[in-house]
Amino acid sequence: MPWKQEGLTAVVVAKRFNVTAAGEHWLVKQGIIDEDDRLEGSIFSDAVVQVRTARFQLLLLPDQLQFVPSVPREEEQAIIVDKLGKIVETLPHVPYKALGLNFAWAFTPDDGDIWRVTREMFYIPDRPLFRIFSDGESLFGGHLSKNHAGFRLKLNVNPVSVPEEGGVEQRVQFAFNFHRDLGEDGAAKEILQCLSRWNELRAEAERIIDAVGGR
Repeated sequence: MPWKQEGLTAVVVAKRFNVTAAGEHWLVKQGIIDEDDRLEGSIFSDAVVQVRTARFQLLLLPDQLQFVPSVPREEEQAIIVDKLGKIVETLPHVPYKALGLNFAWAFTPDDGDIWRVTREMFYIPDRPLFRIFSDGESLFGGHLSKNHAGFRLKLNVNPVSVPEEGGVEQRVQFAFNFHRDLGEDGAAKEILQCLSRWNELRAEAERIIDAVGGR
């Protein structure tokens, strides 16, 4: 089954970020970006800051900060700790609430039959709900969660339709969210510790995918 990585993001949630103060000048001063880093599509306003560079994307909203690395895998953790970690470290008094480290992959079965694949994964014939969806055109998915290494791992598995040149491709998407609620005291330090475990959590998501059928 050919797998495709579809997304990586680290999300820090807060009661309130001062978006107005986190403008281009502040980001350059803190060493988050260089003056010539910005790519087309970057936005600096009182309501949103969106920075696009060759190595990462940063989105700052009043209630959350999103960071998407676009570097080789072996460099992901380093740039997340360096850039996102530096923002958090510089703003230790922000009322942080939670952190999410997210990974997404999807696969298309060799025969293209996601109806068969999702049925094999989730269909339980003797359950009333599934009997209602027993015809051959039904699709299935699920939500699974467990505690893992101080995080709550939430995994959503769902069939998705993806526009492709010449039509639509049917895939099965695995979306992993490693969630951590943050305490009021020492939240910034806790975030920094969590970001330094990016590689460990990525490896756990990949281990689960390999158990399903390999990449």
